[in-house]
Amino acid sequence: MNLRRTFAFTRRALQQFRHDRRTLAFILVMPLLMIVIFGYTFGGEVKNIKVEVVNLDQGLQAGTAPPQLAGHTIAETIVANIDADVLKITQSSDPAAARAKVDDSKAWAAIIFPANFTADLLKFASGQGTTRPVMEMYVEGTNPTITGAVLKAVNEAVLATVKQAATALNISSIDLPVAIEQSYAYGGGGTQFIDYFAPGVISFAIMMVTIMITIILFVNERRTGTLQRLLASPAGEEEIVFGYALAFGLIGLVQSVVVLTAAVLLFNVTIAGSVVLALFVVFLIGIGHQGFGILLSTGAKNELQAIQFIPLIIFPSILLSGLFWPIESIPSVLQPVSYLIPLRYGIDAERAIMLRGWGIGEIWLDIAVLAFFAALTLGGSILLLKKRKG
Repeated sequence: MNLRRTFAFTRRALQQFRHDRRTLAFILVMPLLMIVIFGYTFGGEVKNIKVEVVNLDQGLQAGTAPPQLAGHTIAETIVANIDADVLKITQSSDPAAARAKVDDSKAWAAIIFPANFTADLLKFASGQGTTRPVMEMYVEGTNPTITGAVLKAVNEAVLATVKQAATALNISSIDLPVAIEQSYAYGGGGTQFIDYFAPGVISFAIMMVTIMITIILFVNERRTGTLQRLLASPAGEEEIVFGYALAFGLIGLVQSVVVLTAAVLLFNVTIAGSVVLALFVVFLIGIGHQGFGILLSTGAKNELQAIQFIPLIIFPSILLSGLFWPIESIPSVLQPVSYLIPLRYGIDAERAIMLRGWGIGEIWLDIAVLAFFAALTLGGSILLLKKRKG
């Protein structure tokens, strides 16, 4: 092996980066950006989970309460012991209204204490009663991670309260004298991570493939002169853009059918809502990101520069759209950014259809955002081609 020629090739390869400062910056900055975003996102715990609390506990009658419990109830103590960083509690007086918020996914759970909660707990703890006090937990149930966090926070608060009450009243501490009656708005408590994960994977796969192929395809066609020949043809710019959009939309539909079929057959994933509506959402995701790919392709001179755009789109979408973990687990400073990521609305819509069985009446806002994104990117692509033609 000739070392001189070897080093010559090394020098030639490095000199290319000297003339392509964008690629050099990408090589240096991208790993830093990835570790920062991954570190902040993975390092976060699930926080600020919206929970409704209905406290109907009337405590003990005046003159009968021990001095240690004067002026407050066991239910109030349990609520006070709940980790405020994990559960964001809103007080309510109507159990039906609290459950309705869970049904509408405006809250992740409703915790309801009955009127005789304190009296029943003290009777049972002192051996004077045989019935455990019951508190109700009505959980949304579509996200196993959030469901687990809610149950853990409530159980820890109940255990801490029981220990405090046993110490204050000088009675023997017993194992959790409170019965927690769980019920679920969706999923029946059997929702697995794959059920929650599948809608996100479908949406992300369509986005990723569409953007990658579109960027590389348009850069290649511009470099080879094919795009100029298309623009010189009688076809209008809108015909070119919508033709490609329809093609990528159909490709996305085929991909979705394959993924959905595999999820159902291999992992027993249940689709509670309309399959047609789920595929329509996928179609919108594909069309919008195809237009976005055309816009991004204008900033690249070759395929190498085109590929550099892909991580800049994919990594924020993975980390900030709720694909793998809840938005609530993302640091609060980054949570507002998630509203700017179109994939978030696609994933929200797919999960609402597949897990909750919702129809267009409940997910119209997600569909409107995806449609607006598609119209914006396709319109921008048409204007861009008109400018290039001119």
